[in-house]
Amino acid sequence: MCLFVLSGSLNARAQAIVIENFSSVDVGWKNAWRFRAGDSTGWANPDYNHGHWQKISPRIRITENTKLWQAGHGWFRRIIQLQRPEKDELVMTFRQFGASEVYLDGKRLASLKPALFDSGGSQRLVAFVPLPISDTSRHTLAVHYTFRRDSIIGNSVNKMPFQVSFQTADRAPVELMSNQAQSAAMEYLLTGIFGVLSLLHLLFYRANRSQRVNLVLALTMLSFSLIFLIDQISSQVGTLTLDSGLLLGFWVMVNLALGLLLLSVYIYLGRRLGVVFWAISAILLFMVVYGCVLYSVINGKAWISFIVVLIEYTRVSWLARRRNPDPDSHLPWKSLRFSLFSLLAIIGINILAQLLNGLSDTVTPSLWLVLPTAILGLMMMFSIPIGLSFSLVSDYARTYQALREQFEAVRRLSAQTLAQEQEKQHLLANQNQLLEQQVADRTAELNQSLIELRDTQTQLIQREKLASLGELTAGIAHEIQNPLNFVKNFSEVSTELVTELAQEAQSPTRDQALEAELLADLTQNLQKITHHGNRASSIVKGMLEHSRSIVGEKQLTDLNALASENCKLAYAGFQTRVPTFEAALVTDFDSTLGLVPVVSQEIGRVLLNLFSNALYALHKRQQTAEPGYQPTLHIRTRRHDACIRIRIRDNGTGIPDEVLPKLFQPFFTTKPTGEGTGLGLSLSYDIITKGYGGTITVTSEEGQFTEFTISLPIGTQ
Repeated sequence: MCLFVLSGSLNARAQAIVIENFSSVDVGWKNAWRFRAGDSTGWANPDYNHGHWQKISPRIRITENTKLWQAGHGWFRRIIQLQRPEKDELVMTFRQFGASEVYLDGKRLASLKPALFDSGGSQRLVAFVPLPISDTSRHTLAVHYTFRRDSIIGNSVNKMPFQVSFQTADRAPVELMSNQAQSAAMEYLLTGIFGVLSLLHLLFYRANRSQRVNLVLALTMLSFSLIFLIDQISSQVGTLTLDSGLLLGFWVMVNLALGLLLLSVYIYLGRRLGVVFWAISAILLFMVVYGCVLYSVINGKAWISFIVVLIEYTRVSWLARRRNPDPDSHLPWKSLRFSLFSLLAIIGINILAQLLNGLSDTVTPSLWLVLPTAILGLMMMFSIPIGLSFSLVSDYARTYQALREQFEAVRRLSAQTLAQEQEKQHLLANQNQLLEQQVADRTAELNQSLIELRDTQTQLIQREKLASLGELTAGIAHEIQNPLNFVKNFSEVSTELVTELAQEAQSPTRDQALEAELLADLTQNLQKITHHGNRASSIVKGMLEHSRSIVGEKQLTDLNALASENCKLAYAGFQTRVPTFEAALVTDFDSTLGLVPVVSQEIGRVLLNLFSNALYALHKRQQTAEPGYQPTLHIRTRRHDACIRIRIRDNGTGIPDEVLPKLFQPFFTTKPTGEGTGLGLSLSYDIITKGYGGTITVTSEEGQFTEFTISLPIGTQ
């Protein structure tokens, strides 16, 4: 697109140079065209008085000439008069849309009709008609105009009936090509400029998506680019339907571009989209509907959109200029001020042209009015959107300059830091030897402390084992002591029975019944002695079998029996220390548990430790003498799909919340000095988690209960 625009611009410049010294023939521009709808051959007669006809130029849009639009044909007449005789042959250049018949002083000069006028093709036509005038007399030019009325989109088209200009025969083709090239070059140049600006702002937005104003400005510039592109394309289409559609798009893009431009300055200046903005947006939307649906676009109303946007743009730019002391932030206001000066200059030139028109009939203001007006119009049109773009570029430049200054500051600081680091490295090198010596001395001390700590830890572990062994021994002694007491008591009673039986045997009068009774009691006592002896023997036998198990070797074990046995041993051992203590032991064993491969000594040590702690907590709470309190220890086993769980719950003193996180730490204990080492739960935790890959968890409520849950994975067993 850029290459195409560049080529069109160069072509326009070349053509302008060629025709720079040419000028059109002056035929008196003040004699206005007259129009009348209808068809009568008498209207071509120069003697016919057309003074009562309507003053309408053929250069206004077809839809604005209501009578022509309704009738589809009509006559245009005007008086022409050369200001000076021309030696060369004169021609009229017709650029028209439709068909026409040209008459001069009642004589038909030409019949201009597109080749495809009746077949639905193009209705555009450019023709050169000879003008047989060589004097300065007044002549009547009449044009019978006809067009094919196509269906249109909306209510307006951008086509005028015809344009006619007067030149010498040798200048007419060159001037026609020059005008068309200049028009196309200007349109494509503006399309390219705004298109490039749209692309640049889009690239800025892609580089920094936080700057939403670049995206809005990209859409704004794209809208302006499409405006000029549509305007140029509309000059090439040949049907009213296409032309009206392009005009509708042109009007929509104009209002959209103005709205986006206002949105851009709002975002750039950081203003909130308030009531005024949305009211102006509603006005622009109404103008789109008004121009495309309700009424003709070009009917003196198009300036409303531009004025309301210009007023609001001026207001917000002025407020930003007053509130922001930074002179670089005044660029929108400066560009707007430049645009306003250009607008005032255009108004002044047009006022001057009107004054000259009223003073003289021989002056043709279009020759010197069009160029400055066009230049000022372009300056006014470009200054606002491009000025806003320059404002963003200025912001980027300031940001870049600030980043450069910061980079230089960082570079200087880096150099200073490097020098300081080198000095520090030198100091550190001097201190390394001293530090290494100190570290060596400290390491030796730490090694000695570690050795002592390991010895202490070994002693504490041994002490914990001895404590567990003491509890186990106390339980065993208690279990064996009961049957031994029975054996002793029944032995003493049996001895007394034997003495009585011997005395009765020596009596001169023996009582056979008494002897039989004594023998029966003696027999019963011996049976009881035998029973309790066997009971003690079975206890000893069980302990021997327990002691013969190989440590570390897993054997199929009945966890229900192991839990019951260790619970009884712990309870018996605790009663040896506190004879008055009594508690309810409640078991809920899963009968489907089966035999589980474990090291019974390890699991037994864990259970014995948990039972001992539970009994200790029950005894502590019992000492508070709560009314109705019944110490209770619950033991429950369950088999699940993936593991076996053993729950040990007591209604003792419970564990405080701040203690729970430290419960399984080595050497942590809440018992008084001399009553615990703090290794029982730590060792139990290691056995369950490291030895079996299981878990041991605790839940507790202070003053209510404590529950330990042991989970042994079935797969690792």
